[in-house]
Amino acid sequence: MLFTFSKPVNFEDEPEIKELKIDLDGLNGYDIDEVKKEFSKAGNYSPILATDTTFCIMLAARRSGKPIEFFKELPGKDYLAIAQEVQNFLLG
Repeated sequence: MLFTFSKPVNFEDEPEIKELKIDLDGLNGYDIDEVKKEFSKAGNYSPILATDTTFCIMLAARRSGKPIEFFKELPGKDYLAIAQEVQNFLLG
């Protein structure tokens, strides 16, 4: 998945980022299990993980190579749009 931000994003010392590749097609069971452990360890709970915004963003972080902090600093519109794309992929 190639996500185009609503406006260029700045993060740390990186140049402006206009789009981000999130390799959802490469997602596997190991990724899901590891993110589920991180999700639970952070005190989160969801009866249906595939619909939880935080869980979906954590998967996006893992499959994009960007830290979770990158996503948390995004404008809300982009943050939720990415979470929705991951949800759509999982529930597709």
